[in-house]
Amino acid sequence: MKLSKTLLLTGAWLLATALHSSATDERPNIVFIITDQHHAGMMSAAGNPYLETPALDSLANQGVRFTNAYVANPVCMPSRVSMATGMMPGRLGVFNNGMKADIPEHVDENSLGKLMKRAGYDTFYGGKTHLAPSLEPRKSGYDKFFKNERDALPDACIEFIETPRENPFFVVASFINPHDICFAFNAYKYLPRRLPLVDELYKQATQLPLDQLPPLPPNHNIQTGEPIAIESSLKVDAITPAKIIRKEYDELQWRYYRWIYCRLTERVDSHIAKILDALKANQLEENTLVLFTADHGDMDAAHGLASKNHFYEESSGVPFLMRHNGSIPAGVVNDTHLISTGIDILPTLCDYAGIEIPSHLIGRSLRQIAEGKELQESRQYVVSENDIGRMLRSDRYKYCVYIEGNQRESLVDLQKDPGELNNLATHPEYQGILYSHQTYMQEWIEQSNDQEANSFAIIRN
Repeated sequence: MKLSKTLLLTGAWLLATALHSSATDERPNIVFIITDQHHAGMMSAAGNPYLETPALDSLANQGVRFTNAYVANPVCMPSRVSMATGMMPGRLGVFNNGMKADIPEHVDENSLGKLMKRAGYDTFYGGKTHLAPSLEPRKSGYDKFFKNERDALPDACIEFIETPRENPFFVVASFINPHDICFAFNAYKYLPRRLPLVDELYKQATQLPLDQLPPLPPNHNIQTGEPIAIESSLKVDAITPAKIIRKEYDELQWRYYRWIYCRLTERVDSHIAKILDALKANQLEENTLVLFTADHGDMDAAHGLASKNHFYEESSGVPFLMRHNGSIPAGVVNDTHLISTGIDILPTLCDYAGIEIPSHLIGRSLRQIAEGKELQESRQYVVSENDIGRMLRSDRYKYCVYIEGNQRESLVDLQKDPGELNNLATHPEYQGILYSHQTYMQEWIEQSNDQEANSFAIIRN
C-alpha cells in the first residue's frame, strides 16, 4: 500500500512537472543584450567596412535588423531607466546622468525585472546598471546580479544559462563597451584617469599607416544653421570634453579616434559571441529570443563631435536586432518602422513572456512587426528627449526644438540629407512641413504628459 501511494504521488508529481514544462516551453528564454555608446552604423552588417562584428552580423542574418531605432534619451542613465520601466525618462524626473528619479509605485512594481520574475522566469542581470536606486538589480526582481561589465561577464551569463532549471530564463547582459572610447581624449593628452586598454589602442593607432585608419565621415562638417544650443551644451570638463575636441582635433586625431572606436566595438562583439555560442552549444537557440540594442550612440566625428547627448543620428540612433528561430524570419532589414527603444522594449518582452502589458505604458510590442505579422498601423513618429530639447523623427524628416537660442529649431530631410548637414527650419518652402512637425510635437507633449517641454516647444496656431 505504501509503495502504491508512493508511486501515485510520484506519478502525480511527474505529471505536474510535465504539464509545467510543456506550458513554460511555449514561452521562450530571453537574452537581452545591451552595449554602451554604440551607434547603429557600428556593425559590419550595417555596411561599415572599418570593423568586423561577426556575432552581431549573425543575429542580423538570422533575424531582423531595424534601421530606424531611437533611444528615449541619448544619455546613459535616462536611456536605461526608460528601457527598465517602459516610460519616457523625463516623466520620472531623469533628463541627464546623476539626476534623482521619482518612480511611482505602479511603475516600480511593473519594471522589467519584477515583471519577468512574477511571470515565472529565472532572472539574471550582469554588467553595467546606471539606474535609479529602486531599479538596481538586487531590488528589482533579479535572482542573481553579476557586477563585471567586461571580460568576465560572458562566462557569468553562460553559467546562469547552463544551470539546470524547470523555468525559462531571462538574462540581461549589459556590456560597458564601446563606451571606453570616452577615454580616447585622455590617451591623446596623457591625462590622469586613463584606461590602459585605450592607451594601448591609441598607441597602436599612431603607428598605423594612414590607409589603415578610417577616414573622416562624409558628414564631418558642422551642420549649416546648427542651433546654438548644441554648441553651448558641449562640456569642457567631462572625461570626453566635446567642446575642446571639436576645436582641437585635426583630421589625424579624429581618424585615431574612429579606429579605437572600431576596435572597442569588435571587442564587445567577441564577448557577445561567447554567449551566442553557448546558446548553440546547449541547444537553446531554437527557444531563445535574443534582443540586442545600445543605450545610446557616439558622434564618431560626425559634425566634429564626440560622445553623446545629441539628436544627430550617430548619438540618438542605435542598433536594434531581434532573433527567434522559427518565429522571426531570417535576414530581414526593416527600414520602414520607427522604433523607440525606451518605450517599446518592455512591451515587446512582455508579449513574448506571456505578460499582460501594463496599462500605463504608451509604447507597443514589436513582436508582430518582427515576425512579419504586423497588425497595427505604423506610427507616424518617435521622440527623443534630453536636458536641452526634444527630437521628433517622422518617416522622412527629423525635427528638433531646443530650450535656448535665437534659432531654436532644426528640420532635416533625411531622405535627401541623411548626414544632417542642412537645417531647413528657416527655408520658406519648408514652412508647411515645419508646422506639421510642430503639431506632432504638441500632440506628443499631450500624449506623454511632457510638462517640461510645454515651456519651450514652439506651436503656431
